[in-house]
Amino acid sequence: MTCSGDAQVKVWDIANYSCVLTLKDHSQAVWDVDFHDTGDFFASASMDHLAKIFDINVGKCRTSLRGHVDSVNAVQFQPYSNIVSTASADKTVSLWDLRTSLCVQTFFGHNNAVNDMAFNLVGDKIASCDSDGIVKIWDVRMVKEKSQFDSGPYAANAIDFDGSGKILGIGLDKGEVKIYNEAMDKVEATLKGHEDSVLDIVFDKKSKSIFTSGADCTFRIWQ
Repeated sequence: MTCSGDAQVKVWDIANYSCVLTLKDHSQAVWDVDFHDTGDFFASASMDHLAKIFDINVGKCRTSLRGHVDSVNAVQFQPYSNIVSTASADKTVSLWDLRTSLCVQTFFGHNNAVNDMAFNLVGDKIASCDSDGIVKIWDVRMVKEKSQFDSGPYAANAIDFDGSGKILGIGLDKGEVKIYNEAMDKVEATLKGHEDSVLDIVFDKKSKSIFTSGADCTFRIWQ
């Protein structure tokens, strides 16, 4: 599944290397997509201030999540639940109940656009990063900020937890990736190699490899 600045979401058959579904429900660029654990539906985040939930089996939009007042930059489902989280340029992170399509919680605290967010595997923590390079860890159950880390002065574009939920990877505008140990509150490593902004980062939760993509038109695998 891919999303694009052409406001489209495409679903691909990787066995046949062909597009099997194109969705044109958004009116502006789509920045992010995420599948639910069941594989039956997925969410999208768009510059049109909306997140949308799609039913993959019928190929249609099930509902639109309305409430953000600026671009929705990232979307992710809480593991094994009916909750989806969104990060927005309106400086907030919100939680939505898929059963009602209503916002059930909003986290305030960022002073600039929130570019990405990620759940840990347990689903009780959210990490978010913003255009000031600020990373915040949120306690989902207690509904409060747990900790903060300044990765600046460059914008933080992407973030992900490792399988333990204790280590964060942060992709920066500087072209670097910082590996942050939340439990010890320190940067354990800085990965250098990209020649332009790091736009996305994903931990392989089993092998501990890290995958990054950048504005330098490359993707890299880190061990």
